[in-house]
Amino acid sequence: MKKSGIAMLALLFNVAQQSTATDVKATMYVDTEMPCLSGERLSGRIVIRNNGDDEIKLMGRPDFLEKLAYFQLYIFPDVSVEEEERMTARPAESPFLRARIKNHMDSDVSKNRDIVTLKKGDNLEVVFEGIELKVPHSTSQVTPFVVELYLSPDTWLPVEVHPPIEAAFDAKHTLVTTTEKGDNSTARVSRVRIGTNEFLWAKANSSSQSQRLADLHPDDAVVHTNKTITITRKDGDVRTIPEADIPRVSAERKEERRKKAEEGK
Repeated sequence: MKKSGIAMLALLFNVAQQSTATDVKATMYVDTEMPCLSGERLSGRIVIRNNGDDEIKLMGRPDFLEKLAYFQLYIFPDVSVEEEERMTARPAESPFLRARIKNHMDSDVSKNRDIVTLKKGDNLEVVFEGIELKVPHSTSQVTPFVVELYLSPDTWLPVEVHPPIEAAFDAKHTLVTTTEKGDNSTARVSRVRIGTNEFLWAKANSSSQSQRLADLHPDDAVVHTNKTITITRKDGDVRTIPEADIPRVSAERKEERRKKAEEGK
């Protein structure tokens, strides 16, 4: 085949892929508060709708739909390759991570393994929790992240994200816990400041994820002793949080903020 014919086929293929991408809508709703910290993980849901005539393939099975969020999404810093390499002091990981996602997805599609098919007009909603951000560690700034969804055989679809993902590497941590270092029998509690905002951050035990408990004012006093966290506000109001209630308090805070966000739309 002549080079001109090959070029034309390549052009038609690219146009077809672009058409497929524009016919698929992917939206991610993030529950994790932004900016997030390097020790926090993302939770939320992603909604995908196929508006095109061609069916699309997505990772997942009835008992593990969230596989899509863990293995088909690419979440990466929205910075130049040069900036990423400067922040991490190593070559950019983008080509390797993209290739890994593509190879995994293409293999599953070819074997029709753990695949969900969306036909025209179909929707899929996937709830996810505990997605770890691959973050640069050598920076002292708030870094934005973007998300793409890979569709086999060769399409990267931008994902609309609400709220936008940001990671704050300039956060200031002040440890509140007074127990000896290495004692895993009690929670670890810190005050965290990002810019002018401050909040209480707690890790219930060595194997749990860190969670946000309450917003703080610089004049608020926080004491953690006898497995109880006590917050004394500037106006004299006192709130106590037993260590055992950390997951519940964090979940209630998250739900309250979600409701306020919905009301504000």
